[in-house]
Order: sequence, then structure tokens, then C-alpha cells
Amino acid sequence: MRKFNLHKLLLAFVMVLGLTFMCSSTADAKELALVNNTGSTIVVLNCSPTISNQWYEDVLGNSVWENGATVTIDFDRWALCETWDFKVHYTNGDTEDWRNVNVNDVNTIILQPNGVNTYL
Repeated sequence: MRKFNLHKLLLAFVMVLGLTFMCSSTADAKELALVNNTGSTIVVLNCSPTISNQWYEDVLGNSVWENGATVTIDFDRWALCETWDFKVHYTNGDTEDWRNVNVNDVNTIILQPNGVNTYL
């Protein structure tokens, strides 16, 4: 019969609880509008909390994101961490990413060519 180490179990619980508080919302659900002003069509949009080491699913699904169009991300689907990373894949195969974006401080991000963005 295998014995459980109470200290390890307690430590794991505290770590999970800590991550929950790090990502807990300070407000109600958040929507973030992203405007594609890159001059290119985007075929994949990934995002993830900055504290994560992997990208979440493609937000666009089977859709493409044409230049000039807006995509709204509903953070009610995920735990609302303050800072998020975003990555796009263009039709020509290039990728670009933006790291440590504080989504609590902005409502709209206008993606510009060469990573120069406007935060509103």
C-alpha cells in the first residue's frame, strides 16, 4: 500500500491555489478588440496567459482575419490573468507575437506592421 506524503499534497494544493489567485479576475468578464491593420491576412490567432508556457487554441477557428477587420476575444472563456501573449500567423507563413500585454489596461489593440501597435 502506497502512503501519501501530506507535505507534498499540501504543497501541491497551495501551488494550485496560488495560480488561481494570480489569474483571478479583478473585474467582471473582459472583452478585448483586436484590429488587424497589418496589411496582411491572418490565418491563426493564438493567445495565452503570460504565465503559461504554451499557446492556447486558435481563436479564429476556421475563419481568416482580413486586414482592416476586428476580432473580439471574450476572456470569460478563460481565467482572466492580467497579462497575455498574442501570436498571429500570416498567409505567407510568417508569424509575429506580442508579449506581456496587460489586458486590464486596454480595450482595443490595433495591430500595425512590424509590431508597432496602438493600445486604446
